[in-house]
Amino acid sequence: MSTQKRPTLQSILKSRQQGEFIGREEQISLFRQNLTYSADDERRRFIFSASGQGGVGKTTLLRLFSKLATEANANVAWVDETIEDMPAAMAYLAKQLEGQDHAFNTFNERYRTYLQRLHELEADPEAPQGSFAFISQALTKVGVSLGRRIPVAGAALDLVDEKALASQVGVWSEYVKRKLTNKDELHLVQKPLDTLTPLFIDGLVKEAEKHCVVLLLDTYERTGEYLDSWLRKLLDGFYGDISSNIIIVIAGRHELDKNKWILYEGLPVSYTHLRAHETGRNL
Repeated sequence: MSTQKRPTLQSILKSRQQGEFIGREEQISLFRQNLTYSADDERRRFIFSASGQGGVGKTTLLRLFSKLATEANANVAWVDETIEDMPAAMAYLAKQLEGQDHAFNTFNERYRTYLQRLHELEADPEAPQGSFAFISQALTKVGVSLGRRIPVAGAALDLVDEKALASQVGVWSEYVKRKLTNKDELHLVQKPLDTLTPLFIDGLVKEAEKHCVVLLLDTYERTGEYLDSWLRKLLDGFYGDISSNIIIVIAGRHELDKNKWILYEGLPVSYTHLRAHETGRNL
């Protein structure tokens, strides 16, 4: 009878995870070293982009980046395809970054008000037909406010009847104006990104004063529908100044659109295209 001890499930998992990073040493080393550079060091990279087909290890790479960042005393937050729109994404990031000083208190209060008003409006028996939650989600994905009658076409609306949506937007817009007499709440519901993003940035800046903040944006082929435009506006200063003590890591099936991201090459952006290992990974 053999007395050889079986490996534990955890040891097998750890071994296989380590195997995921054969050929990834360069990216790992670059990210690890980057965490040691100050914001004014010309070697410092502020954006990392990892692309590649499903199964090549993008999410696993982000998990290791998260571990390295945490070990370096950075504050880490993660968003993936389970989050469906930009207000929810900001709330999810804020929850992960929230420290003992409650830097995101003002944002959290306004976000709760936003959700409450959405719920009240849709639950109102006098509300127009059609899901207000769906309309709001579709519009926040492409950065269009409820105050606009005709939504701008975008990836998030590819499978939506634009004329029907535009008609619903108009009806709901008039309804919301009748129901919300408080101007601040009306603006919050009509233009949630304009109201919530500066409050989110305030909290982000406060956190970045104490620690490097690493934002991990996964499955960007889906989350980019609402994140991409918002993120580029953030970098442009559209919502106000942001701290240089922030590193953004983007992972998705497709490379970032160079036509849209060429303006940010000066940060600089570190691009990596991952491929399956020749040792036989199943895609």
